[in-house]
Amino acid sequence: MKKITITFALFTLVSLAYAQDTQQNQTGWKINSFGLGFGFSGVFVPATISGYEDLKNSSGNPELFVDPSQYDTFNNYSDFGGNVSPKIYIGITPYSKKKGTYRTNRELRIGIGSNFGVRRYFDFYQSESFVVDTFQSVNGNPDIYADSVAQHAASYSENFFDLNVGISYLFKTDAAKRVHLYAGLGAEYGITLSYFVTVEQYESHSLSYYEQGKKPDEESAPYYYYYYGSEYNSTYSSQKTNMKNAAHFVRTFIPMGINFRISNNNSFFKHVNIFSELSPGVEFQIVPNDQTYVNPYFGVALVGFVYRW
Repeated sequence: MKKITITFALFTLVSLAYAQDTQQNQTGWKINSFGLGFGFSGVFVPATISGYEDLKNSSGNPELFVDPSQYDTFNNYSDFGGNVSPKIYIGITPYSKKKGTYRTNRELRIGIGSNFGVRRYFDFYQSESFVVDTFQSVNGNPDIYADSVAQHAASYSENFFDLNVGISYLFKTDAAKRVHLYAGLGAEYGITLSYFVTVEQYESHSLSYYEQGKKPDEESAPYYYYYYGSEYNSTYSSQKTNMKNAAHFVRTFIPMGINFRISNNNSFFKHVNIFSELSPGVEFQIVPNDQTYVNPYFGVALVGFVYRW
């Protein structure tokens, strides 16, 4: 499936690049631009315990996942994911038989690209302590208590790298001007070439010392409230487990952007344009043996370059 997607994406761009007829009155479309873009996307991904269990069951090594019921001291679930998105485009202008000319204020944009980033994220933290010794002062100072402290943290991030093909139909203001605006409708399909969960675990054991009546508040600062003496040791591990199947992404969005032509006179740069674009929409993340997640999606092309002829 992945090879078919890659082959189709490349075949589509190459075919379109050479698909112009020699007679204008028989041509419904013509390729008029080539572009490069690089941006990022933010996605709202509700993270719940049931979602954690789904991620566990869809992974290749579910034994790496902890039991959430054992981590009740401090739990953090991130509801936001994101990815960076390099893309290449070609722009196609439609021909109006009624007007007998090409409609430069319309454009069909076709592209291929990739996304790599994170979707669901889960973090669990647990701390246990008990008194192991008491030091009594002989000069009237407060007693000092020594607690044995055991801490454990585990985090899980859903990572992916996909290849995608997309299409958008754009409506422009006057494209002959140096600056013009545009908006339209778009859709994109992607399949993951790499799809895995990064598992990080941290453990520490130490002694904590505090004066009588001044034990730090564990709830208000769960990570930082202990003073560590010399009796302290910790371990950290990081590994990844691949998901059982590739994930599919279907995104529908509304591209909205601004285009700026670099020069009006230079023979080369009068064809070069810079654009910036927002693409709010909806993402459907289809995970085999799991479910389809509907995620509000917000894409931003920080910078892009287009050559128009």
